[in-house]
Amino acid sequence: MKKINALANLLSNALFYVALAAGALMMLHVTVDVASRTFLNYPLPGTGEITATYYMIALAFLPLAWVTLRDEHVTADIFIGSLPGPLRHVIAVLVDVLVIIYVSAFVWQSTLSALARTRRGEVWEIIGGYLPVWPTRWFLPVAGGAMALVMIFRLLARLTGHKIETGEAK
Repeated sequence: MKKINALANLLSNALFYVALAAGALMMLHVTVDVASRTFLNYPLPGTGEITATYYMIALAFLPLAWVTLRDEHVTADIFIGSLPGPLRHVIAVLVDVLVIIYVSAFVWQSTLSALARTRRGEVWEIIGGYLPVWPTRWFLPVAGGAMALVMIFRLLARLTGHKIETGEAK
């Protein structure tokens, strides 16, 4: 279980750091665009499209495994909090199984979509040319696949009583 835990940490951290880099690049790109537009009266072509297709998708989806591993998703457990421990455990296992099924369907469908858009060579027209957007279609199945793997690990940990280590002090 420790090796699986280490692999889950490695995978979730790698995608999280890619998302952080996308966020930093987005801030830099938008800042340069605003400065260029303000001082040179020349905005950078495609800034909005690149932000919408590359940076924002990376920021929204790539950290899913990281958030899942740390159990940091938003939850509404107003009703579950008052239930006895064994019943809460059963509900948590059922929720884990349902999430794994849902995320697996998401990965399947987003993979089919990414394949179709890759084959077509999907692009967006921008001022001065075309922006290839098909590579960003792969962010969803990669992020969803990582989340599904982490959810399976979380379920196994829950069923075996293994404590998940994230390398962070709590």
